[in-house]
Amino acid sequence: MHDARQLDHYPSGSHRVEAQNPWVWIHHKGAWRKGAIHCWYVHGDDWMAWMQHEDPAPDVPWAQWGLYHYDGTTIRRRHSPAARALVELPGEAPGRFTALLRETGYSVEAYDSGSLLLG
Repeated sequence: MHDARQLDHYPSGSHRVEAQNPWVWIHHKGAWRKGAIHCWYVHGDDWMAWMQHEDPAPDVPWAQWGLYHYDGTTIRRRHSPAARALVELPGEAPGRFTALLRETGYSVEAYDSGSLLLG
């Protein structure tokens, strides 16, 4: 997986939107890190998040700030786990499996004949 794309500045003409669900995961320097979005900048269909996140160095206690392009893959709401989950269906299950999932940005696909892969 690639890292979130950091931007130098937002384009002129962007408008600012306050963050309503600020707690996120961000994929930065090869790993998922906790972050919080301070505000959004919107320019046409492009969304940019002005945010803080954990520094990759374990001995740095303060947060790192930056402006990142939002793509839904490298920045996810915090209630979404950063790991992949495997759901195995019981052998005597009927041909149909129904589950209610929160909006997490994950897709559901067939993994093999007896399981689903959430990723």
